[in-house]
Amino acid sequence: MDRREFLKISAAGALGLVLPAPDILARKSAEDKYSVVILGDTHYDDADPLKYHAGYFLENKKREANHRQEFVRNGNMWSGRCKDLVKRAACLVDDDTRFVLQMGDLIQGDTASAEIHERFLSDAMDYFKESLSPDLPFVTVVGNHDVRANDDETAAAAYRRYMTARMSQELKQEISDTSFAFTAGPDSYVVIDFTKPDGGIIEKLLKGAEGARHVFVVCHSPVFPFDSGKYFWWYLMGGRTDPMKEERRYVRKLLAQSRAIVLCGHVHRTELLDWYGDGGRITQITMSSVWASESEGSYKELASGKSGFGVLEYRDSSRRTEITDAVMQEYAAGIRRYSVADAAGSYKLFVGDRDVHVDFYAGSSSRLSHRFRLR
Repeated sequence: MDRREFLKISAAGALGLVLPAPDILARKSAEDKYSVVILGDTHYDDADPLKYHAGYFLENKKREANHRQEFVRNGNMWSGRCKDLVKRAACLVDDDTRFVLQMGDLIQGDTASAEIHERFLSDAMDYFKESLSPDLPFVTVVGNHDVRANDDETAAAAYRRYMTARMSQELKQEISDTSFAFTAGPDSYVVIDFTKPDGGIIEKLLKGAEGARHVFVVCHSPVFPFDSGKYFWWYLMGGRTDPMKEERRYVRKLLAQSRAIVLCGHVHRTELLDWYGDGGRITQITMSSVWASESEGSYKELASGKSGFGVLEYRDSSRRTEITDAVMQEYAAGIRRYSVADAAGSYKLFVGDRDVHVDFYAGSSSRLSHRFRLR
């Protein structure tokens, strides 16, 4: 199969969702093997903060100051380390690579106008596509930074306007929502906008994926609670007080019964979590390309095994409550495999009938740093 012909998508009527056509999911010949090159969060930015952040202003000055520290971090990263990381990722593209995937937080965000925001998105998309492989689709999912600005609603509208058109161009079909689906050979990829999660939309997308060999769910945020003292609620439909409890559990059941393989980012770590429950299985790999410090350019496991979930930061957090403890325990009960590392780099997903794995290259390493067996 020609890698330029890997995608065929059919449009669904309601909500402008794009669902896979059933005939695309049918296996037509022998085993269909392919690869996908993946970047985690990138926070693309410029060393000159005025290029994209001129006029940025928040009433909350402490929050603005924290964001401006991120501008400095990004400037340092994109003046050297991260460009080397992207060059390394480009070397992972080969004849079996069907497309390139980026896990959200494509840009830093924090802009003053819709015009600047769209230019920021366009510059980032053009840079990554040209750097990695101009002839392959470059697919991204919305992250919280991608819709962050003086006025988040203005940024969200700019993202939707620009990125639906750009994803339509990349995937060669009309896409009119920030949640959508596409197929690669016999596999379905369900892309979820976690910034406005809707159980009904997710259910329709997963329904359209029925019959797929593998169901990959692409979401900026993890599906599982994160081991953090401050941000443990950073997961799909999560929250400090579990406000979407019933819908969260329903969506988790849908994912489990689809035996979903979740590809995500958001937390700036490399993490594997394999969970059984709700009558099925969810395997999640979290990926990061935010090479903020030299130490993140090597792979060193911080915790592993079922007993390692939640021991790094959450266990000693002063922000723990009975509610958050209950959620952590709810998920911990089904974990079969777990590992986490403070490592950033590039990733290569290999997909076949009996083997789905991800090879991780920390920093700009030419050597394989770790292999994650997903299925």
